[in-house]
Amino acid sequence: MKSTFILIFFFFIYSQSQAQVTSDALLFSENHQTVTARSMALGNALGALGGDMSTANLNPAGMAIYRRMELGLSLGAMFDNTTTNFLGNQTKDRLSQFSFGNVGLVIAAPTRRSRTDWKSVNIGLTFNRISNFARNFTYQGVSTGSRVQSFAENSAGVSTKNLDPYEGWLAYNAYLMDSVAGGYIPNGGLSDTSYTYKYQNVRRTGGVNELGFTIGGNYNNKLYLAATIGVDFMEMNEDRLYQETSDSLDFRALDFTENRNVKGTGINLKVGMIYRINKLVRVGFAVHTPTAYRLIDSYNTGLYGEIVYDSVLQKTNYAMEDAEPYVLQHDLATPWVFMGSVGVVIPKRGFIGLDVEYSDYGWASFSLLANERTAANNQFINDLNRRVESSYKGVLKARLGAEIALGLARIRLGYQFQTSPYEIGIDGVTDLRHDISAGFGLRWKHFYLDFAYSHTLKDFEYSPYTSSTTIQRITGASQTGHAMLTIGALIFRDRSDS
Repeated sequence: MKSTFILIFFFFIYSQSQAQVTSDALLFSENHQTVTARSMALGNALGALGGDMSTANLNPAGMAIYRRMELGLSLGAMFDNTTTNFLGNQTKDRLSQFSFGNVGLVIAAPTRRSRTDWKSVNIGLTFNRISNFARNFTYQGVSTGSRVQSFAENSAGVSTKNLDPYEGWLAYNAYLMDSVAGGYIPNGGLSDTSYTYKYQNVRRTGGVNELGFTIGGNYNNKLYLAATIGVDFMEMNEDRLYQETSDSLDFRALDFTENRNVKGTGINLKVGMIYRINKLVRVGFAVHTPTAYRLIDSYNTGLYGEIVYDSVLQKTNYAMEDAEPYVLQHDLATPWVFMGSVGVVIPKRGFIGLDVEYSDYGWASFSLLANERTAANNQFINDLNRRVESSYKGVLKARLGAEIALGLARIRLGYQFQTSPYEIGIDGVTDLRHDISAGFGLRWKHFYLDFAYSHTLKDFEYSPYTSSTTIQRITGASQTGHAMLTIGALIFRDRSDS
């Protein structure tokens, strides 16, 4: 019974609040890859053009266009500036980190058979960074209500000995709440009309790397077909420090820390095609199956409290290391992805690419391992999936990129746009995403060098906890810069390749 309650509580704090920055269903399903400098500069609009290792994760048919063996490495850096607004109080935070893009090898093997129109069979082995979870933001200000109200409400109907060890038990033993008939109430004068100073910092790191094995074929230099088997390695670390203080109440201070670590592996399949209508125009299409993740989720909390209780100042401190973190294994299936592309090639001058992608984050679904599938747990997981379905909707992504060739040099521009994934919008928050990018490259006979910079604009809304009487709502906007450098070598060169 206790493990069932902890399971329900564990999922509750990460999936119940639709106002939270993001939930697992969205966070682990989104793909905003920064793989190669060339692709980044072009806004990843290479779905119908190919010839870049990033296409293994977009339209695998782009790997079948290669006519030579190629080896590449991409490294970069990310810089994020986030501004939050809490009741008119603005707070700014910065985050910077090293960024890995990709390392990969493509082998183009001509068939050299006069009786077949299959010109080559290409094999690609890539290790690409397809998602980055990094985020750091802070908010602070004075408002009514307290997080202790949330602790008390979440503990309603639970006996004292069965209080959840990660919230209710901590608050009860820190004298922050007392039991009453049928539930619990906050102590120290805390109510939905009392004012407290609030501060929180949320810091998240991690991302998804994908090991991809691609095989594709070139049919008569007109039709290119390929498939990628992707094995994803995901890790996310999130630390949250929440503080409340008061100078006018018996309640004096609260420090509540949360730490979460999620690790897992997943597998998916991507298939795609590119068709050359003529020398100028190409079209492409790709489908990504859901990524089937097996995740190990670890969660722990700690609490420090100060409150005058029975005329005595009580100070309590329950550190995270005092108890073992709760660990849960569960599965997640991300949504299907459908992509269509058009490319226009201007011989020896450059090209223009346009990609349109659709995915519905409401299709993401959680499931339990066999040993967790009790009647109560199954009912809860079904309710959770229904909340995911009602919270998120289909998302349209559009990518546009252009490259101009000037001798050895290549000048590139790109733009990406994404609609909001949320069913219910918040006033003043669009949840739209814009990525503006640019870059340049140098191409020699057996070597190339590319550089790109991408600037992302996105706003968001966040709620630190849920309460039936007071809602704490924070709005924010982030500007993220990403620089990437790619170096590559053309190990062998096909004689027919100009």
